[in-house]
Amino acid sequence: MPMHYKFLQRLNQKFGSDEIRRTARSAASFAPGKPLDASLVVRKSSVAFKPVQAYLNSMPGSVAESLRGVMHHALTSNPAKPITFAWMPGYDFEVTVSEMGCGITVLVKGRYPADKAAARGKD
Repeated sequence: MPMHYKFLQRLNQKFGSDEIRRTARSAASFAPGKPLDASLVVRKSSVAFKPVQAYLNSMPGSVAESLRGVMHHALTSNPAKPITFAWMPGYDFEVTVSEMGCGITVLVKGRYPADKAAARGKD
């Protein structure tokens, strides 16, 4: 779980107002049809990469596509809009998006990364 919080903190840095212009150069990574890729935030050689990528891959398609779309929108806006990400535990995956003129807030709810019940389909 701690590595997922580190991922969330780094994601907030990348999409925060201090780095959003630099992150906007990667907007093509969030174009329609692209999967969510942990390597924007976690080095592929890192021990955290596989579990974080597995968690992103476990998200239902509608949730992953919603997140990808929000990120692409923020990065291609003129100027790019900062995003604040938050996560809370939940039974099902959910995403709530709020946007105001100066930025976007995204709240993702989902199972704990170690909870394999949803992946097994034995709820």
